[in-house]
This record gives sequence, structure tokens and C-alpha cells, in this order.
Amino acid sequence: MTRLAIRLAQRTCVGARAHNEDCLAIEHHGAHSCLVLSDGAGGHRQGALAAQLVVQRVIEGFRSRQPVDVRDLAELLLDAHDAVVAGQRDEAARGAASQMQATVVCLVIDTENKVALWGHVGDSRLYQWRGGQLQSVTRDDSVLQWVLDTGLVHRTRAAEVRHGGVLLAALGAEEEAAPHVAELQELEPADAFLLCSDGWWGALDPPLISRLLTEVGSPEEWLDAMLAHTTASADAFQDNHSAIACWIGESH
Repeated sequence: MTRLAIRLAQRTCVGARAHNEDCLAIEHHGAHSCLVLSDGAGGHRQGALAAQLVVQRVIEGFRSRQPVDVRDLAELLLDAHDAVVAGQRDEAARGAASQMQATVVCLVIDTENKVALWGHVGDSRLYQWRGGQLQSVTRDDSVLQWVLDTGLVHRTRAAEVRHGGVLLAALGAEEEAAPHVAELQELEPADAFLLCSDGWWGALDPPLISRLLTEVGSPEEWLDAMLAHTTASADAFQDNHSAIACWIGESH
């Protein structure tokens, strides 16, 4: 069976922050590829540790058993939650802050069976490009998303929502984690995906992301074009911003 070709690229930037609390990784095993990105929170370097724990646990779990359905991927993300909770206990024992948490977004691709699985917790996003259209296939676990979903505020006034970036769910939170995992999806030869932290998508609107995709010839160029726009418009509070681009097939 002919496998789908995939091309991958990744970028992570500290922005105007003292530390980079984003972490990301790509791992391959036979026909399977795992792309994972995590954005940590918790102050100082604790957020960075939380994100590292998430990514490490996801990659380790993927190496031992590649997810093939919703249950597998949900278990993988729950294992990452357990890793952060265990890390909180270790930090507390050393007298450090123990409130670290992290988002996660994960995409698993099977190039032989031409299918994909994805899941997330928090406000790190996965965008999918298909048929000339770009859409977010994840829904943020945030105050802003909740306000928009309830209809209390129109989308055009989203910037006015106070504390909109506060997370309603995260790995390591006191509440039991409940990952959002999509059903197995069939891939098409011209699909493209973008996994990104809120520092990345917050500086770029979907029409711009979509337009830049049509103007470049590789996932590396796509990420660099987005980075150029973010850098040009960055302010003194620019958050860490990270992304992984995945192109299915040879052209777009």
C-alpha cells in the first residue's frame, strides 16, 4: 500500500518573556507520526516544566503504543495529566511552586491507512486546511470561548471580554482532566495542519494564516511567513509562540 507523503516543520520563540514555557516535539514510528505541543502555566519556570512533562509523557507513550482510536489517544493525554500532577508533588516536596499546569494539542497521523487522530486540552489549537478552507478543529477551553458560546458577547467584541484568556481546563488542574478527542478522520492528499500555542494564533487571524499558506512552497516557509507577521506586530508583552506545520502530499 502506498503511503501518504508528509512534510513537517516546527518553530518556537520566547517572544518578550523571560522564559519559553512552550514545548513541542515530533516523533515517528513506522507509518505513524505524533505531533505534540504544550503551553505551560504556573509562573517562572514551573510552566516550562509542566509543558516538558506533557510532551515527554506523550512521546514516551506513543513510542510504546501508537494510538489507533479515540480511547487510545484519550488515555495518552490522561497519562500526560498524571505526569504533571506527579511533577506538582515533586515540586512541592522541594519547596517550589506546585500549581503548574499545561495545555496540550496532539495530532497522530497514520500514513499507511491515511487517517489521523487529534485531541487537546486548553487553548492550544489545531487548524486544518482542506479544499481551500482553513478552520480550527479544536475548541478552546477558555473563558472567552465560553462567553462566545453562550452568546453573551458577539465575536466582534471578543477583545472586550475581561479575563478571556483564563483557562477552564488544563493538564494538572485540580479537576479531573477530560481531553477532547475527535473521531478517526480520513486524510486527503492536499490536507494541511497547524498546531499552535495561543501566543501564535493570538497574533494571526485565520484569513491571514490561510492566505500565507497559498503563497509559500513548504511548511517551513509557511511558519516563517507567519513568524514575520508576528514579529512585525509584536508588542512589549508578546507571549511565547510556537507551532508545528504538517503538509499532507507534495503540494498545496
